[in-house]
Amino acid sequence: MSLNRNSIQIKLLKSLLNSRKTIASRTIFDVSNLSDFEKKVRRSKRPVLVNFYASWCTPCKALMPRLKCIINEQRGNMEMARIDIDELTDLALSYNVGTVPSILIMHKGQELNRLEGLQPSEQIRNWLATVIKESAPDCIFVKK
Repeated sequence: MSLNRNSIQIKLLKSLLNSRKTIASRTIFDVSNLSDFEKKVRRSKRPVLVNFYASWCTPCKALMPRLKCIINEQRGNMEMARIDIDELTDLALSYNVGTVPSILIMHKGQELNRLEGLQPSEQIRNWLATVIKESAPDCIFVKK
């Protein structure tokens, strides 16, 4: 009997872990072209954190786990788009990205604010909470 119960518990845990990965993969995505950006970022009903980065950028690599953690804390209330400036240079230039990493908050097709350089997680959380509260009050930001 206990073996059967353990088996059920293991299946349940696996299911929960897989659903968490699915949520994360839906809320964090790479932008591959301009139409992808238009569809997934500019037309999104939720706020989108746009992360302009470069694969060779060490601060960008250090920032990514922090951003993933913050986006996952939002439980689907916010998405994150990753944009490689070497792959989509014209898009980066159209948003006047001159420094990487650069993160922008966009909502309903508009840039609300931006933050440049490597920042501590708590500073990013505070910045996001302020921007969402002031510029997108109809949206939810979960502050840890």
